Amino acid sequence: MLEIWSEIVHPSDKFLAYFAAARECKAKKEAQGQESLSVLVVDDEETVANTTVEILNMAGFCAFVAYDGQMALELAAKFHPDILLTDVVMPGMNGVELAIAITRLLARTRVLLISGQAGTIDLLEKARREGHDFELVTKPIHPMKLIEHLKKLGGMAS
Repeated sequence: MLEIWSEIVHPSDKFLAYFAAARECKAKKEAQGQESLSVLVVDDEETVANTTVEILNMAGFCAFVAYDGQMALELAAKFHPDILLTDVVMPGMNGVELAIAITRLLARTRVLLISGQAGTIDLLEKARREGHDFELVTKPIHPMKLIEHLKKLGGMAS
């Protein structure tokens, strides 16, 4: 299902709609016995986050969005996503800190970090020294490659 949003809707107003649609999507697919992966997409660039959610939903995922680490943590605690897809460099809580917090809260949630900035290596190394090993893909990434990564991470057949 492709949603067409009115231009007067601000991107940050969409996260509640995405959240509700993801919950409905997951429940519907599970009721029909279909494979379903919920993906929490986190990026402080709202347009990038919303576009990623739209692409993933068109590919059969049940994706929803957060625009910062704190919002993502609150949504994850309520919805328990199968996968966290987060940008690394964000104001406030960065993506590595978010990934650590969510994996402590929800041990079954898998994590895929995404970044286009070289400074992420230092953050990843620090996390590894603390016992956390997260996969990182670089921006930009072709949507089909991202979908393949997420399906593999979620254990779905391609």
